[in-house]
Amino acid sequence: MIRAILNPQQSDISIHLPESYIGKKVEVIAFTSDEIADKRYEMDKPLTHFASEPYLSKYWSTPEEDKAWENL
Repeated sequence: MIRAILNPQQSDISIHLPESYIGKKVEVIAFTSDEIADKRYEMDKPLTHFASEPYLSKYWSTPEEDKAWENL
């Protein structure tokens, strides 16, 4: 994965990709930093993406959960 934060001075930009990306489907998304910051709190009121892995694993790493997901 490649991530770059830019402050463009014109409407056209160019991206140099590694050789390993050639021939593969690549997704490019552009948005302003303030655009995503404003929407994050509006759209995700519970802020579940801030839940910590150790906290969640307490409930998800159980024999019952393993049994429920074993066929997937």
